[in-house]
Amino acid sequence: MTISLKIRTSNQFIYYSKDSKIGVIIYLIPENSSQVKNIHFIIAVDNSPSMMKDGKFQTAVESAQRLISSLPKDNMVTLILFSNHPRVIYTGNTGIYVPVPTEKGATTRFHELIKYVIELSSRYQMPTRAILLTDGKPVDKRNVKDYEKLSFPANLQIIAIGIGRDYNEVILKRLADMTAGLFYHIEDPSQLPQLFQEQSSNGVFATKVRVNVPQGFSPLNFDMPIRIPIVEGLVAVYGVMNVPPGDKDFEVPIIVTYNDPSNSQERTLNQTVVLKRAPDQVVEANVNKEVEAEIQYYTLLRDYTNALESGKEATKILQKLREAAEATRREDLIEATQRLTGDSKVDLSEATKKMRK
Repeated sequence: MTISLKIRTSNQFIYYSKDSKIGVIIYLIPENSSQVKNIHFIIAVDNSPSMMKDGKFQTAVESAQRLISSLPKDNMVTLILFSNHPRVIYTGNTGIYVPVPTEKGATTRFHELIKYVIELSSRYQMPTRAILLTDGKPVDKRNVKDYEKLSFPANLQIIAIGIGRDYNEVILKRLADMTAGLFYHIEDPSQLPQLFQEQSSNGVFATKVRVNVPQGFSPLNFDMPIRIPIVEGLVAVYGVMNVPPGDKDFEVPIIVTYNDPSNSQERTLNQTVVLKRAPDQVVEANVNKEVEAEIQYYTLLRDYTNALESGKEATKILQKLREAAEATRREDLIEATQRLTGDSKVDLSEATKKMRK
């Protein structure tokens, strides 16, 4: 067993005569890791004219080259330059130096790139981490809804990196959300070497993870269906569900399937939480305040990012989020919330990291 399953709920008792709103936290706990192998790394670097300024392209390419050469040889990499159209520079084993030509494109056809990344991921069916770097807005498809319509394979995780102030952070954030990935905003190319190197893991605990939840469960920090292509540490899925009134106890079954990276065998974990009916006063006297506070925090974090994405006023939600962070007494949440500034690029980036890292 390379991961284990733990479930916490805000309530152990539920109402007879009215709906019960339950907070649920599903933990995938790392147990035994394996060396990184049989993973397909896709690295796509924007080579539009703006990337040629301030050393952005050169630093990005050098960072990608170091990552490729540092990865164990039992992995695969596809290195792409994109602007007018995606151009594959190299496909093959990792652990080697890959020369990259300095080619300047003319525009940023980002939607075309995403479709090509989806095609590659579907073709090879390996757990895939796609690292995508851009500094400009797409010219082919500019509406985030065009990206949300795409069908992303369950084996694909996108690490989206936006550099500077002229890219579309909402599109990058949604790509990360839809693939259980991350979105990074950076201002300076000097941040790229460390950021790329962070994508080289010391070990993998599980791949192609599927978290099957009961009907009515609504996740707060992952999109449905919950698919996690690569697990490198603790994963926490926060969610809420309404339990209807009734006389019988209510079962909450959670089933997790994953591939064991040590032998590529599929494994299954399952656990069922039984919520017991009780009088109102018993229900209300036995609430797990710690779980309730964390669920409230992630509910507000989701609300805050939704407001930023839609361009709505988010100041009041941010203030509530700060108060919710204090209520959890978790230093990591308090510190992460203090880094939120109201800047859409900065805060959407920080939020995806807090949701899934």
